[in-house]
Amino acid sequence: MTTRANIVVIGGGLAGMSAALEALHQTRNAVGVSVALLEKEARTGGNSAKASSGINGVLTRTQKAQGVADSVKAFARDTERSGHGRSNETLVHKLTEDSTAAVTWLQKEFGLDLDVLAQLGGHSAPRTHRRPEVGGKPQPVGWGIVSALAERLGAFARDGSGRFRLETGARVTQLLKASDGGVAGAEYETANGARHRVQADVVVLATGGFAGEGARPGFLRQFAPQLAGLASTNGAFATGDGLRLASALGAALVDMDQVQVHPTGFVAAADPANPTKFLAAEALRGEGGILLDAQGARFVDELDTRDRVTAAIFHHCATPDTCARHNSTTSGQGPSAAAFLVLPQAAADRFGLGSLGFYAKMGLVSRADGVDDLAAALRVDAKVLRKTLDAYDTARSTSGQSDAYGKSVFPEAVAAAEAYFWGVVTPVIHYCMGGLRFDVRTRVLRAADGAPIRGLLAAGEVTGGLHGANRLAGNSLLECVVYGREAGRQASMEVEAL
Repeated sequence: MTTRANIVVIGGGLAGMSAALEALHQTRNAVGVSVALLEKEARTGGNSAKASSGINGVLTRTQKAQGVADSVKAFARDTERSGHGRSNETLVHKLTEDSTAAVTWLQKEFGLDLDVLAQLGGHSAPRTHRRPEVGGKPQPVGWGIVSALAERLGAFARDGSGRFRLETGARVTQLLKASDGGVAGAEYETANGARHRVQADVVVLATGGFAGEGARPGFLRQFAPQLAGLASTNGAFATGDGLRLASALGAALVDMDQVQVHPTGFVAAADPANPTKFLAAEALRGEGGILLDAQGARFVDELDTRDRVTAAIFHHCATPDTCARHNSTTSGQGPSAAAFLVLPQAAADRFGLGSLGFYAKMGLVSRADGVDDLAAALRVDAKVLRKTLDAYDTARSTSGQSDAYGKSVFPEAVAAAEAYFWGVVTPVIHYCMGGLRFDVRTRVLRAADGAPIRGLLAAGEVTGGLHGANRLAGNSLLECVVYGREAGRQASMEVEAL
């Protein structure tokens, strides 16, 4: 069966939905222009739905309301520093320059209450926006954003105009090649095995990365074999489909060996060896959580960049005496490197007790009443633990100075809390910085000569070059909105130019 749509978006995560919505907005007055979105899973959302720490933005109404001094320049500097000099500065500039409009779009167009700010690892100011709890119940930021966009797309699909259609369970198997080497549509299979073709003027790839491949053969084993088999936060659907589709047409790949290992994936007491981990949100440390080894000692600036915190856990928490474990777990079970994540009551209040309650129901977080109870739960010497906590608070009271680990931002005191919330965390594969080489107009570039492949755009984790060697926390959702909307604009312009 062959159908037609002017613009075809492949992938229904935040980048794909942002592209589709922007394309629909830009072509609202154009007669006969249609958009189709193909998603291989049964529902939209992808890994975007799992995002828990927030979306970055500067000069937003939330920052202004809270008196936060920030700038595009500072945000760009933090992003480039996190990428260790490998980030494309032009791409970074657009990401940071457009961050105000991205957050504002979500707040105004969809009524999303992105009213909580946190200063996460690698940031020089509080600029990561998430949603507040309501009635003691958490509002996960990623889920909230993708749900709002999905609802809007659903309304377009039902309005009878024929301008938009959404097809789930549609796995794209190849891109259709035009006679001039450009893209003319896509071929896909549905759940019942039926094959379909959709002809298009422009195709937008928003298929995500390959961090869900696990130990299976694929890009991970090809470009970062040392990580193959490491636990991941990604769904098994994150298998680099868009990279294969575009590569078959000669698209360039960049930074494919740069795969982010997030320092804190929760280790469940009931299933410590599970290869899929639930992310321990960056905001847990951003609001005042600290990391301890199995002896009760700190070993890192908890608000350093993800790659440095990960390296510290692998270095300091990887022996039988230093690897953190649940009481029910013996040596040899679960990950080979793990730390304790501990939040004092004040940090827990800032993060949200409802969210911690959700983690607790999943068996990921426990509560301890006071330092002695915490020491017993962690199986560490209470004197050592008190010394660690006291040293942290002493450093916190020394204004403007860094502690022995280079930490200079101390969100909350930790030594005299009424209660503590704790879990075991381990480094996990989280995000692919590498992907399709693209430009600020989201055009996918050819490997042979660097020229754009006509009719092929891309946005989100399927692309590479923006984040360099390490993605800054909170930039993933932002990237999806900024470059997803840009892809929608560019696709509309290309259609109108025909």
